[in-house]
Amino acid sequence: MKKPMNVYITTGRKNLKYAYVAIKSLFVNNQDREIRLYVVSEDLTAEDMRHENALAEQYGHHIHILRFDEEKARQYIHIEEGDHWPVGTMSSYWLFHELLPAEVDRIMVIESDTVTVGNLSEIYDMDFEDAYAICPGPEHKPANHRDFMRRVGGDTLTFVLSLYDVAKIRRDFTLQDILDADAQIKKAAGYSQMEFTFGLLFKDHIRYVAGKDSCIDENERYAEELGYDYMTACEKTAKILHFSSYKDYSKPWNPVNIMPGYAVWWQYAQGSPYYREYFEEQWRLYDGVRQERAQAVRNVSCRNILLCAFMLFAAAAAGTAALWDGPSWIAILAEAPLAVGSSALIRKAGIRYQRMRRR
Repeated sequence: MKKPMNVYITTGRKNLKYAYVAIKSLFVNNQDREIRLYVVSEDLTAEDMRHENALAEQYGHHIHILRFDEEKARQYIHIEEGDHWPVGTMSSYWLFHELLPAEVDRIMVIESDTVTVGNLSEIYDMDFEDAYAICPGPEHKPANHRDFMRRVGGDTLTFVLSLYDVAKIRRDFTLQDILDADAQIKKAAGYSQMEFTFGLLFKDHIRYVAGKDSCIDENERYAEELGYDYMTACEKTAKILHFSSYKDYSKPWNPVNIMPGYAVWWQYAQGSPYYREYFEEQWRLYDGVRQERAQAVRNVSCRNILLCAFMLFAAAAAGTAALWDGPSWIAILAEAPLAVGSSALIRKAGIRYQRMRRR
């Protein structure tokens, strides 16, 4: 009988409804052995995860919540308010020494914005040989990521679907060693990032699995660098689809950009107890975008009106000055509101014309 598969994921109350899809797809596609899912969170309780625990019971798996001290992490990890990486995601720095039970000798990482579409046992059971980590190949990382790792003297590490030899890491590194490597990354990049840190720490001791057979990231940058045909081909062979994003935070539930694999996420979302919330949250997000767009249009309209008014006012003032022997300040001042009113009418007529053209 196969040993249980230890899997790690970070999430919190705010994002649990999306992590449900990642957890469900993991359980559905790995029913040949027990999964022990370690959920690292700063605020989740067993009651919060009642739906996820019901899934685990249905498929014969188990969920363990590991409490993460976010305040403690902020003493060491440098993440500015509003940065892309939340501090909770950085809990991986404490994973090996302070969070995992002593009996865990290896663990595989997924993330809450993933869908598992294949069985993970083949990768999970791989021999580490002399490596501390096994992860998808660097070919799916953006060129600027790979270039940065070369500059700092490390190897490229992909966090999603990475597998760690916990026993060996505990033996060869202390938590302070990890934090020291993070300090080097902060100096070079300006912020903490666990892929950079582990890529530096495990230099020459990372074993790769071809990206097409392990994990494909789907976002605008990857689509540009890899292309639609390659991306959709990888969807058929990869074990995990990762819906990574950048500053636009595009996700299947926040489709700023539409990626091919978004449809797969929605397939696994079917039957979720949070299904209605996905749509309500999507509408809320879109409403915010729509309001920002409307405000931008209003700002542009105001600038256009003021610019047009200034040009009309300047022309009228010049005309008045030319007709009179000397400038008539009363006449010129009277022309100012006329210029503003005329600009507003011109703008309104332009908008009406554009609407007529769209019909």
